Amino acid sequence: MRNAAELTLFVCLLAFLAWVPMPFGSASDASQPFLILPPLLICAAAAALRASWKRPFVPRTAARIWIAGAVLFVLVIALQLVPLPMGMLRLFSPRSAEIWGSAAHVAALAGVRAPAMYPITIDPDETALHLYRALAYAATFLSSLLLVRDRKRRTILAALLAALAVFEALYAVREAALGRFAIWGWKNTLIYGRASGTFVNPNHFAHYAAIILPMALYLSAYAWHSAAPAGALFGRRFVRMMERQFIPFAGGVLGALACIAAVLVSESRGALLAIIGGFAITAAIASDSRRALIRGALIAAVVAAVLGAAVVVLDQSHIVKRFEGSRVSEFEARRASIAGALRIWQIFPLFGSGAGTYEDAVVMTRAYPGDAIPNHAHDDYAEILGTTGALGFLVSVVPLIAGFAALSRSTFGENGEPMSWRRRAFRAAALTSIAIAMLHALVDFNFFIPANPITLAAIAGAAVVAREP
Repeated sequence: MRNAAELTLFVCLLAFLAWVPMPFGSASDASQPFLILPPLLICAAAAALRASWKRPFVPRTAARIWIAGAVLFVLVIALQLVPLPMGMLRLFSPRSAEIWGSAAHVAALAGVRAPAMYPITIDPDETALHLYRALAYAATFLSSLLLVRDRKRRTILAALLAALAVFEALYAVREAALGRFAIWGWKNTLIYGRASGTFVNPNHFAHYAAIILPMALYLSAYAWHSAAPAGALFGRRFVRMMERQFIPFAGGVLGALACIAAVLVSESRGALLAIIGGFAITAAIASDSRRALIRGALIAAVVAAVLGAAVVVLDQSHIVKRFEGSRVSEFEARRASIAGALRIWQIFPLFGSGAGTYEDAVVMTRAYPGDAIPNHAHDDYAEILGTTGALGFLVSVVPLIAGFAALSRSTFGENGEPMSWRRRAFRAAALTSIAIAMLHALVDFNFFIPANPITLAAIAGAAVVAREP
């Protein structure tokens, strides 16, 4: 019964991962309950089931680092919501105290009784939503860590993600071919003329495909490696693969091609560069220190050549024109949004203006051209710094990088843990997905589009499943 219950929870996790990209990347208001509640329930049930087994549970170093970072980050956001006496608020966040004091004065003039205590955040409702989202991301990571705990389930997870990439690519290509660029019938007039799948922004759609690409390649590599014993000749391995592992191999290849096609039809320059950089970083990590730079550069060149060939085959030469014709105004807008986030941090240095309050706080800075107010900074790290302060930045970004380094050492380091080829290959794919996400976060705000961090959390959790002595 315990095995059946665990299998049921695993299927529920897969169904949730299949759902999250569908309603506009789960960024719409209507999709929030379906984004937040399922992973919390799955995680609670999986934790209770694992506790009933009474077996030793030893999280790996990377898992412990990421769990600690998630807990601390959630606590920082929760602290932003705690009502504080005005004297204490002035100590923690002088500008928040000034804003809330002005609001209380206006309320008094209107004859409305103002409360005695106020939170650090300047928009409690928006910060509460981001608190729930952060809990959902952490719950997805823990659910994957607890449930995707063997080779078969890792393969099923990779196969599901590859299938989702195929669907997203077909959906995007169909809309582009019809020239209507709609998502479930809703006309995308915000960014028109570029395919976006079930996402609103083409760059966020491309990011989703980019982090799935290594998983699809893992599926093909796993099928190829499993087809014949180690040391088998290429011809024999190919024949065995065609006989025994053709479906998973072809599925992985199809998923990888779909991911590349999705990135190209979205015309996302950031996703393309992040893919090249992500594979180069993993190649460098997997090499010894003397060859790391050379191998990283070689892999970067190979990946760039493959993407270039795909541009030619799919007749997507206009993406080259996007690189060549990058407009100064577009660059200035992105730079200004990042400058606005840094300015917010200067105003709210320790605890930030409140998670999710970038659009409210950036108005104070006037660090953006024109009348259009940006809703996010085009740099996740800068926005996290501005809205959660130095404290939130330290407890989120530092553990993210530290956990990545710990997973790299345990996978490829000289003193790394012993593991099978298949396990090492999955970890390499997961490291590549994480590297792609961290690189793309430098020029976009994909961490704030829920489907992307949810998918990445599931991949990371599967890569650091706990040891069971």
